Amino acid sequence: MKKISFCINTSRNEREYLLLLLNSLKENTQIENHEILIFIDSDNQNTYETLIEYKKTIPDLKICKNTKCPLGHQRNSAILFNEAKNDIICYLQSDMVVGLNFDQHILENLTDKNTVLSCARIEPPIHPESPEKITKNFGLDPEKFKYEEFKSYVKTLQGENRPNIEGHFAPFAVYKETWFDKLGSFDTQFRCSREDSDTIIRMHLLGLNLIQSWNACVYHFTCVSSRGTGWYKKDEEAQYKNALQNKADEQELKRFYRKWGYFGHMPKPVYDITFDIELDHFVDFNALKSIEPYCATMYLNDINIVKQLRSQLEFESYYYSNLRWQYTDEYWENNKQFFFLNNFNERVKYTSKVQGDTIVSFKYSDLIKDFNNNQNILSNIQDLIHNTDIGDYEYGIFTFYVNEKNNLQKEKTTFNYKEILTGNFKFI
Repeated sequence: MKKISFCINTSRNEREYLLLLLNSLKENTQIENHEILIFIDSDNQNTYETLIEYKKTIPDLKICKNTKCPLGHQRNSAILFNEAKNDIICYLQSDMVVGLNFDQHILENLTDKNTVLSCARIEPPIHPESPEKITKNFGLDPEKFKYEEFKSYVKTLQGENRPNIEGHFAPFAVYKETWFDKLGSFDTQFRCSREDSDTIIRMHLLGLNLIQSWNACVYHFTCVSSRGTGWYKKDEEAQYKNALQNKADEQELKRFYRKWGYFGHMPKPVYDITFDIELDHFVDFNALKSIEPYCATMYLNDINIVKQLRSQLEFESYYYSNLRWQYTDEYWENNKQFFFLNNFNERVKYTSKVQGDTIVSFKYSDLIKDFNNNQNILSNIQDLIHNTDIGDYEYGIFTFYVNEKNNLQKEKTTFNYKEILTGNFKFI
């Protein structure tokens, strides 16, 4: 049997989830052949001390405890994968329980280095049903988890021998070489969500084969790693967590548009687009902030508006995420270089010589007369440019100067992952 490095990130209030996952790995894999790597991003339950004792029961268990502010799995997964000694890595979240012969089914389906294998999720009915998962309730937390019923169901599911489908989601298994040398890991500009959608697009662009096995399956309690325990409850604490996560998600979606020009999971051409806006009316900054993600560069003819818009965009880009991860201002200033951030000084400029492959000119007063319709046009502007020849055009309030059409997809697929590995992270 080939050896697998099971890589797990865990955080506050997740000790019992993690212990359940480890017990399932011991029972449902030939664990003596593999290694387990655990990154404790934050700890309030003596998880580290518990795992030191647990090491006596697993031959090859390695632990790293982060003693500073949480990194988030977008970054700590790279640290985990980099530490892995085996060719094959399997990424697991601590709120998962693996099914029967989990390792065997991974190896049966991960046939080459061009494949990324996702493992089917069985989830309680918290989220809407979807084709790539199975909705079935075996419990909402480790204390009430119906383990024997879950194991019995997995045997039945595997007996059906369902054919693989196309798709990608955590948990997944991949060759370490493929993850780093082709993808370059997760894009850490996505700090709270959307990194998986970004990764799917990049995998498609790199020609990777994305498959999901129903036989390699897990039970997933859902969103414990991203939203915390009890996030689905109706109490005040859960409502606050979800409201904050939603605000952070709004910023992640903006980052996605800035990078790809749309939101989705399949690659589409990406073009360099410049907005040249004549400010002929006092501005509503919310209007400008709403349309900013749809372009690569925005030129404005009022330097004071430029400065203020840059400031607001910069602040909102980190404020909600930093609250989510409980970052202090000092910690953020010392660590923000590990997150591939947007440069708003380059994105928002004062009118001088307007440059860009495609320049879209319009007056602010015209924009706000029918803002919803005009915003909808701008949100789909990548498709408009794709279906337009080089030349000058009028479209509603907009004048298009299509000078060049260079597809920028390739430059967005990979990056230097070594930049996010810096730090003193020791596994024992």
